[in-house]
Amino acid sequence: MTVFGDLTRAMSAIVLTTFGEPVVFHLEGQAEALPGRGVFTATHQEVDASTGVPVSMVQPVLEVRQADLPATPTEGDAVTVQGVLYLIVGVRPDGHGFLKLMLHRGTQGGGGHETPTHPDP
Repeated sequence: MTVFGDLTRAMSAIVLTTFGEPVVFHLEGQAEALPGRGVFTATHQEVDASTGVPVSMVQPVLEVRQADLPATPTEGDAVTVQGVLYLIVGVRPDGHGFLKLMLHRGTQGGGGHETPTHPDP
């Protein structure tokens, strides 16, 4: 591994320890939910839908270290953060071993148990 790679790996551990929080992944093809850690943010973004009127929206994002997961999350998988189920609607690798997961608030199944919903193929 290169010096930069070693530094990146060390820094990612520090970032997850300092800013990360426990999450639970619900990945397609995995028999059980998988515990993990990630850095969660839900920032406001302004979107102009070509109407000339900007619209403000919240975009929840979870950043995770890809090496910590047994499989790479894909669109349609789900993750529970702070007790809220989110569907993964986009996966963006950063080129340094982290994935930025673009999220959308999911649904909750009956009996209060969170149930990931995967879109039909």
